Amino acid sequence: MTAPLDLLRERRKELGQESMIPALLDRRPLLLRGALIGAVVLGASVACTALVFLRYQYIRIQTAQLTRFEAESTQLQADMAASRAKLDQLTATNRSLTEGLTTLRTSSALLAELQLRTPEGVQLKSAEAEGETLVLKGQALDPLAFARINALQLELARSPLLKSQGVTLVKLERVPAAAPVPGQTGQVAPAAVSFELSGPFATLPPARQLVVMRQLGSEGMARRLQLLQAEGLIP
Repeated sequence: MTAPLDLLRERRKELGQESMIPALLDRRPLLLRGALIGAVVLGASVACTALVFLRYQYIRIQTAQLTRFEAESTQLQADMAASRAKLDQLTATNRSLTEGLTTLRTSSALLAELQLRTPEGVQLKSAEAEGETLVLKGQALDPLAFARINALQLELARSPLLKSQGVTLVKLERVPAAAPVPGQTGQVAPAAVSFELSGPFATLPPARQLVVMRQLGSEGMARRLQLLQAEGLIP
């Protein structure tokens, strides 16, 4: 083994001091032990640093994946919301078309119902569907004009097409008989009472509506309703 180098050996001799070589030889195991401990600590630090770096890379990759998944989830939710809105719009359109195809408000069934329930001596001048309400205007002839109007109101209350509790008399006005024209002979038209009645339309389930259509002779509407039921557009 090579002896430790002592650069001050000559100077120590001149001063009468002992050589440092024996002391240095005694400290060599301590230096080796310290170097070994330092290497172990340094290696552990490097290993911990490497583990931290690898962990950071792993977390970064996971975060990137989560961010991508979140973006995809947000896009899917937006697509689902758009599809749901289109489906709702299509359902509403189908419902509106179905109601338009099967409504009794402007069909021949309504005209047939009014013809059946209008008493003698009552003349209907107009029948209009204003939203959810039927408005009738006409006149009743004397004598017993008011009784005729009351009979019409009661008949409309019995109609399956109208809500029985909602048929109301809106207006009454007596129309005087026309004066005879001089020089002309003939029977003078009797006095009359003009009136206006209104009533809300009833909401009929498809099965009941089919029965009413057939009772009123609206076979075309009945067949249309059956086709819509077969297609699943109405219950």
